Amino acid sequence: MRQISLLAVTKSTGGIALYNKLLLTELRRIGVRTHTLCLSENNEAYAADLARRGLSAEPLDMARYSIDLGGDARVLRRVIASARAQAADVIVCHGSKSGFLGRAAGRITGIPVVYRQASMPFQRRVQGAKAPLYWALDFVARGFGGHVVTLTDQARRETLKARLMPPERVSVIRTGVDVERFRPPADRAEARRALGLDPDRPVVGWMGRIEPQKAPLDYIESLRALVGRYPQAQFVMAGEGRLQREVDLALAAAGLSDRVRMLGWQSDPVAALQAFDIYVLSSRWEGLPITLLEAMACGCCCISTDVDGCSDALEDGVSGRLVGAGDTRALADALDSVLGDPDLRARYAAAGRLRVVTLFDKETMVAKWVELLSRLTSGRAPVPLGSTAEAASEGAK
Repeated sequence: MRQISLLAVTKSTGGIALYNKLLLTELRRIGVRTHTLCLSENNEAYAADLARRGLSAEPLDMARYSIDLGGDARVLRRVIASARAQAADVIVCHGSKSGFLGRAAGRITGIPVVYRQASMPFQRRVQGAKAPLYWALDFVARGFGGHVVTLTDQARRETLKARLMPPERVSVIRTGVDVERFRPPADRAEARRALGLDPDRPVVGWMGRIEPQKAPLDYIESLRALVGRYPQAQFVMAGEGRLQREVDLALAAAGLSDRVRMLGWQSDPVAALQAFDIYVLSSRWEGLPITLLEAMACGCCCISTDVDGCSDALEDGVSGRLVGAGDTRALADALDSVLGDPDLRARYAAAGRLRVVTLFDKETMVAKWVELLSRLTSGRAPVPLGSTAEAASEGAK
C-alpha cells in the first residue's frame, strides 16, 4: 500500500517556512510522504534545510511582492507538474499567493487543496491600498474550491465576513510549538552567558525578521526614555532583514547604539529565548506568531502588540501585556512595569508557559491536521489518515 502523498507550496522565510517545516516533520513520522516547492527569496537555502531533515524539496523562483503574469504562470505550471509527478493526494499551501496558485492547480488537477492563511492581507490595516486586490484574488480563488485553515477564531470570522469561503470550508487550527524543546532553562544566567551576554543582568529581547511588518523601529522608539532608567538591563535585537540600515540609523539617532546589542539571525531560537527575561513583539500585523508562543514556552515575560492572533496567545494582565500596534508610549510603559517588578515578571512568565502548554502544543495542532487531511483525502488515499491519529500524537512527543 502506497503512502499518502502531500505537496506543500510555501514561501521560504519567516514563520510560514517554519510552520511548514514543523508540520511536515511531524506528518512524516506517521507515514505521510511529502514534497515542498520552496518559493521566493531564500528558496535554495530553505530547500537545502528541508533536505537535511530528510524532507524532499526543491526551490522555485517567484515574485513574492508583485503580480508577475509570466512568472506566476510558470509557477502554476510547475505546481501542476509536481502534483502529478508526486501523485499528490492533497496540496497544502502556505501564504496568500501560494494559496491562489495552489488552489488554481487543484481546480485543474482535481486534487484537494488546503490554503493555510498566514495573515489577512485582504484587510486594509495589513496591506493598505493593496488590500482590495488581495480580496479580489481570494474571492476568485474561492471559485477554485479547496479548504481554508485559519490560525484563530477571529481570522475565521473575518474570512467569513469577507465572503471568501463558505463556513463548511473554513477550519481553525491553532499554531502549536514543541513545549519540551522550548522550555524554561535550568539556569537563565548560564543561557545569557552562552549568548555572550552578562549572566547577572536581565535581558529584554526582540527577535524576528527586520521587516516593516515586525515594526523594529517601534521597539527602538519605545526604548528612548526607558534605557536610561534601567542601566542594569541588557537590550538586544536578534534577526536580519531589509530594514537593517534603518535600524542602525535609528539606534544611532536615539543614542542607543551602545545600549542595544544586535545579535544577528539566530539559527537556534531556543538558546536565544532562554537567555531573554522579557520578550517583545512589536508587529503591526500577524497571524498567530510562532516566536511569541516559543518565547512564552521558554518562560519569558512577554509583551506584544494586540494584533490578530497575539490576543489569542496572551491574556493582557494575566500571562503578559498587550498594547496597541504603533503605540510606542504604551509599549514603553508596559516594559517599565515589568522591568521594575521582578515578581510581576515572574508571574506573567509562569502564566504564559502554562497557557502555551495547555492551548498551543504541537500534538494538538498535528492531530487536527491529521483529522482534516483524513477527511479531504478519504476518497483518494488507500489508507485513511484518520487511522493514524493516535500515531500522530505519539510521534509528536
